[in-house]
Amino acid sequence: MDKREAYRVILLLGVVSLLGDVVYEGSRGTIPEYFRYLGASAAVVGAITGVGDLLVYFSRFLGGYLADKTRGYWALIFLGYGLILAIPLIPLSEILGLGWALAAAVWLLERFGKGIRTPSRDTMISFAAESVGGGKAFGIHELMDQVGATLGPLFFAASIALFRNYRDAFFLSAIPYALLMAALVYTKTRVKLPAGIASLGKRESSEPRSLSKRAKAYIAAAGVNALGLFPVSLILYILTETPEVNALGAWFPPALYAAVQLVDAVAALALGLLYDRFKLNVLFLPFSLSILIPFFALQRGFAPIVISALLFGLVLGSQESVYRAAVGDLTDPSVRATAYGFFGGALGLGAMAAGYLYGLMVDLNAPLWLGSLYVIATQAASLALLLYVVKTR
Repeated sequence: MDKREAYRVILLLGVVSLLGDVVYEGSRGTIPEYFRYLGASAAVVGAITGVGDLLVYFSRFLGGYLADKTRGYWALIFLGYGLILAIPLIPLSEILGLGWALAAAVWLLERFGKGIRTPSRDTMISFAAESVGGGKAFGIHELMDQVGATLGPLFFAASIALFRNYRDAFFLSAIPYALLMAALVYTKTRVKLPAGIASLGKRESSEPRSLSKRAKAYIAAAGVNALGLFPVSLILYILTETPEVNALGAWFPPALYAAVQLVDAVAALALGLLYDRFKLNVLFLPFSLSILIPFFALQRGFAPIVISALLFGLVLGSQESVYRAAVGDLTDPSVRATAYGFFGGALGLGAMAAGYLYGLMVDLNAPLWLGSLYVIATQAASLALLLYVVKTR
């Protein structure tokens, strides 16, 4: 694939991701407070969002397996993006008087769709990246993705400020959803499967398909890193308890989440460019910065919480760019989609456990030293695994 065609693949898929993020990332800054409004505790919010992340990443395993098995990349992409329709339907729980349970179930359906589509999309980008560099390719895609993730929370914040309720903000997200599906249909007509993907279907079925030890160690490192990462949902949850936010209004948490997405976008591209030069060594930065997030968040002060949110944005930008690029570099093309599925599963399991454990710490008003001890232990282990991957050839 020449560079022009590679950039077309990356940019058009970036537009699709941008519009998708306007809907589902737009809602994420509001979801914690909305679940709280519907009666959920901090532990429940942490568990639900953790299960959501787990569902995303384990459904990526299913999506990756199906993509490698059937080569039905476009079908999986359409199914996954189609399920974003769940977001405008979330207020049905409030209308029907069912509390947070139905809202959580509908939101988890959207999370499942995200997992199903991601391995196929990332595999297409990884093959296009062979012409332009993996860090740059995933960095550009994440930059565009995060433009949508920045606009989405601002859209929700403006809707909440205008209508003074959460329900109408969710209903209005049906408009960008319609634009998303139109853009996806257009992209399908303009983008051909990269030649590297097309050739996979012609390989002998007896070809060995397995992950290397380095790839397995890297996936484990990413999972343990997620295990110690303080969730942004709980950062926003704690933020709503501060007097400053009570004075500012309900619009501030989604606005801060928009700032998180902006940091994510800038970090993704900057670290992506560095990755193409320094490769896996770049990952030591986000792995190390993950240690600082609970130090700030668990202080429960307005300024430290804001700092923790911005640090989370930097780590999130790394996860969505250089973490993903490393998977492509460490895996054989014949199992690349499956590798992205395993990678996602490791992140999801870590995120689920982190959401629940940190949520309990918040509910029980645990001392700062307990969160500090936990994060140091987990991130030291993740750094040790990453060092093994870097040193092993």
